[in-house]
Amino acid sequence: MVIFSKAEFKVYQYLQTHLDDVEIFTISKLANVCHTSTSAVLRFCQTLGYKGYKDFRFDVTHYLHHQQQKNSEDITDHMIDQYATSINQLKKLDRQQLDHLISVIRSGSKIHIVGIFHSSLPARLLHIGLQDLGMCSSYAGDLNAISHLTNIIDENDILIDFSISGLIENYRYALSALSHNMPKESFLITLNPNAQVKKYYQKLIVLPGISLSKESIVDIQSISIMFVELLLNRLHSKLD
Repeated sequence: MVIFSKAEFKVYQYLQTHLDDVEIFTISKLANVCHTSTSAVLRFCQTLGYKGYKDFRFDVTHYLHHQQQKNSEDITDHMIDQYATSINQLKKLDRQQLDHLISVIRSGSKIHIVGIFHSSLPARLLHIGLQDLGMCSSYAGDLNAISHLTNIIDENDILIDFSISGLIENYRYALSALSHNMPKESFLITLNPNAQVKKYYQKLIVLPGISLSKESIVDIQSISIMFVELLLNRLHSKLD
C-alpha cells in the first residue's frame, strides 16, 4: 500500500479525476493547480517508484494513448473483419477437389460422416445439411460412436472425416479397424497440411487457415463450418 504525505496526497487527489492533464502540464503547472510545491510533486512521483516527473509523465502519456486506442476499437467491427479474412482464405480452396467430393456424395453410395471434439460440429452440420437435401448419411461425433460405426462401413461406402488437427491418436482409437477395409472414397478434411493421419485416406482436403486460426479471435471451428456451408450450397446448385 502506498502512503502519501499530506502534500503528496493533494497531487494524488487531483490526478484521480484529472490524469489527462499530466500530458500537457509541466511540473510547475501541476504543483500550482494542486496548491502544493514542485518538490511535493517530485516526491509524489518518487513515492510511486519513478526517478522524477519526466518518467512519471512518460508512463502516464503512454497509458492514456493506449486507453484511447483501446476504447476506440469496436469489437463487433473487429470480429467481422476477422470473419471476412477467414472467408477470403477459403477462396483458395481447390475447386476440383470440392467438385469431386460433391460428385462422390451424389453417387448414391452410403455416406458416413465423423468428427470429434471441435470437429464434431462441422461433421454434424454436414450430416443435417445432407438430410435437408434429401440425402441419407450416418453421423458419429465421439470416439465410441465412431468405433461402433466401423462395423457397418465397407470399401464401397463414402467416409468423410473432419479432423482439424489431424492427430493420429484419434484414428488409432476409433478408426483403426478400417485400416484394411478403408472405403475407396475416404476423405480427410483438416486444417493441418501435415496431418499425421492423412496416409490412411484416399483424399485429403486441406482447408486454408491454420496460421490464421493461431492469430484470430474467430473460433477455429468456424473455418470448417464455413467450408460445410460452401459445400452444401455448391451441392444444392448441382441438384437443381
